Amino acid sequence: MSDQGKSSKAVAKSAPEVKTAKGHMSSTAGAAGGGAADARSRKASKTSVTEQVSLFERVPQDKRLAWPDIASILSGVVSSLSKLMGGGIVAFYAGCQLGGLAVAITFVLSFVLTYFVGKVCYREGLPNNVVSRFYIFGKAGSAVGSLIWIFVLVGVLAVGTVQLGNAILFAFGWTSEIARWGLFIGISCVWVVMALFGTKIIARMNAVFVVALFCVMGYVVYLIAANGQMADAVTHGILIPGVQAGEGFAYSVNYAIMTSGLLALFAADFTRFARRERDLVPITAVGSLFAIITYICGALITYYGFSKSVEYFSGMGYDATGAAHAAITNPGVSLVLAAGGIGLAIICLSQMKVETSNSIGGANAVSNLVNSLTGHKIPWVVAVVIANAIGLAFILGGILDQVNAFMSYGSILTTSWCMLLITDYYIVRGRMGIGRRGINVDAPEKNVNWRGVGTIAVVTVVASALYVTGALSVPFLLVAPAIMILYILVSWLARDRVRSEEEARLGKE
Repeated sequence: MSDQGKSSKAVAKSAPEVKTAKGHMSSTAGAAGGGAADARSRKASKTSVTEQVSLFERVPQDKRLAWPDIASILSGVVSSLSKLMGGGIVAFYAGCQLGGLAVAITFVLSFVLTYFVGKVCYREGLPNNVVSRFYIFGKAGSAVGSLIWIFVLVGVLAVGTVQLGNAILFAFGWTSEIARWGLFIGISCVWVVMALFGTKIIARMNAVFVVALFCVMGYVVYLIAANGQMADAVTHGILIPGVQAGEGFAYSVNYAIMTSGLLALFAADFTRFARRERDLVPITAVGSLFAIITYICGALITYYGFSKSVEYFSGMGYDATGAAHAAITNPGVSLVLAAGGIGLAIICLSQMKVETSNSIGGANAVSNLVNSLTGHKIPWVVAVVIANAIGLAFILGGILDQVNAFMSYGSILTTSWCMLLITDYYIVRGRMGIGRRGINVDAPEKNVNWRGVGTIAVVTVVASALYVTGALSVPFLLVAPAIMILYILVSWLARDRVRSEEEARLGKE
């Protein structure tokens, strides 16, 4: 490793830095007056109940969390209706045997991506959007990351809203279009309020909601066993009319890959709060394991309520394939069938913790998008409202009916981002010494990192085109190696220019 690489490694592993109220950086280990500045900063942060921790503020030592606390947050995030839907998709589109292979891919990929992306954000003490802005995108270029985040995270927010809304509509027998849209808008307003005021409450009640949801899912598993259906529930083949084995497996794998990349990017905003680097292993393992458990429960729950759900959606005018698809993508209906009002209440509470986090993440992306393009900051309330308004636009576009395309393109976007950040930090800046590691948030920013933006744009366009034409059914097979090879090649060709620019920025600092 070069002297530059060793120096950057030392910077990355030094004591976390805290941005004071005046905007200067001070080490938590110790500049004189740092404690007073921290106190002023904490006091300032209490001026508004809707104020969030700055995206550009390193995590102070006294705000770091024990790994079980972070692991519980991730376990709560992955135990959602969207993840239950994933279990149904994997089992019903691929069959149980190939579905098991897709689940194994999910666990391995989730662990690898979450660990390596999470380690970068832990060392920097900053969220993935900011880390990516300084490393691979640049200030204006980070609009790319924000647009990806908005598409994927707000898309998942919209999916969860529709799933919860359909469960409520089914439970109360509401069928009018006015009731449907009134409910979706009302649920979105709840996400806005919770994002503004309920973050701490949700965090404290997270464990309760997770336990309650898993109790209901356990009850459904018991009903399947009591009815003598367990053997068929874990051995059946493809159950969607007209779906072939290869097509169904690709469908399942794309969903698994998208959620693996999404978990890695989302978890990085929490792994930065870890106390020690070795805590990332149990945090990542627990998050990945709970994702798999939720997948399995989702497959069983979908199986339990499949026939009645198909009947319900057929009555709404769906054909055989459409009704089967709707039954799988709405696991909340199956939970209501199994547990009635209690199940519905638990679904609502469980989704609240997940969608609040999605709403906050989407609002962060909106804030960064505006700042990266205009240099201005928008109020947090405005960012939250915009994120949820985009979610309603997704719902208006029938996102559940387009979930196959959504998760396929999502798999391209999330994994290309993860692979680009991993390649840049560990290989280009690390092994090759092209650029330094260690972010100074007060230093002049590069406006656009064309190496990163260009790489992700080229690979995304090519992979999307091949997917649309049917030449590539699992885009990740191209995305992962192409991102690494192209970015390493471009960085090596531009190595002298990159190093000279780094020296110039160091001089300005």
